[in-house]
Amino acid sequence: MRQGNKSVLVLGGYGAAGAAIATLLGQRIEGNIVLAGRSLEKGRKRADQLDREAGVTGRFGARSIDVADAEQIRQCPHGQNVVIVACGLSVSAIENLIKGCIANRADYIDITPNPSKLGVFQSMRTLIEASDSRFILDAGADPGLPGWLARWLCGGSSGRVNEIAMYGRYRSTGIGWGGVADILGAAKSQGWKYDRGWTQSRLWDIRFRRFEGGLGSSICVPVFLDELQTLPNELSLDHFSFYHAGLNPVTDALMTFERTGMLGCFSFETRQRAFYSTLQRFTKEPFGLALTAESRGDRASRQVSIGHHELYRATAIPTAILCESLLGDSGMRPGYGYLGEWVSQDKWFLDKLQEEGFWYRFSEQYGNRTSKFDG
Repeated sequence: MRQGNKSVLVLGGYGAAGAAIATLLGQRIEGNIVLAGRSLEKGRKRADQLDREAGVTGRFGARSIDVADAEQIRQCPHGQNVVIVACGLSVSAIENLIKGCIANRADYIDITPNPSKLGVFQSMRTLIEASDSRFILDAGADPGLPGWLARWLCGGSSGRVNEIAMYGRYRSTGIGWGGVADILGAAKSQGWKYDRGWTQSRLWDIRFRRFEGGLGSSICVPVFLDELQTLPNELSLDHFSFYHAGLNPVTDALMTFERTGMLGCFSFETRQRAFYSTLQRFTKEPFGLALTAESRGDRASRQVSIGHHELYRATAIPTAILCESLLGDSGMRPGYGYLGEWVSQDKWFLDKLQEEGFWYRFSEQYGNRTSKFDG
């Protein structure tokens, strides 16, 4: 779908995730793609680089925006059809950006984890629902795709599904300083699972899992994601869990220390530096992303796995697909929600992921009969 007269602004557009999104958008649309951040020089350099890449149909530009400046962040949606957030924002910056998107009738896609984000949108719900704008939260791969994958698995099941267990892993040495801060900030989200209600499990609640896509075997711990909070009730599940593996054994240990507060005597920056160093030193190939969902019901057991061999490309793909849908005026109603809620309306979403390099494996067991499919 080509949208030659449309414009997309990517906040954090010259960072790893933002540049991956911009690159993919440049291959999918013919409109303007503006890379925004504090440094205009870095934005221009990245835009020039992307303009020279083969297969690019979009037109790249750059813009200097200080996300800490209330007026700049409120005005940045002017002239834009979609604003993509690929950098960390404060609560006040999110509030101002929401107001700016509504005032300019721009749509909003956010890939950055932020535990305070949902509260902001809930407090502004009435304003958002009275607007013409769509706000999509956690629109990357992980978080992002787990909520969609669970819905997809339930949607195709015959009979009632009682339980879903999910597993996830990503590995990359390209995770930057800000990404490490996001990972450490999620330490308190470890240890949660749903047993007719969200409960915190024991510290020793771990599972050993071999992942599809060549990502090897690893210890996994249960984690909670904001996008999963209402999912068990929505799908009428009795039990739900999402067990996640770490980057390497040393960073796993650091996350355990972070979760238990054992390193609280050190500053956050010191802990961040230690995590970043061990990530770079001990994370080895293979790299990529793998997600698996397993369901058990009264008629069948099903399993689906998806993944990609490059983490930031995997993060960019759902975002680019959603952006293209918004630019094409897909009929999505104004409001806010997580990626899984929005893309579950698109019956071709899995095909679109595969077109961009995601692999897919599915199996289903009825009694003694098992069927499998690899795509």
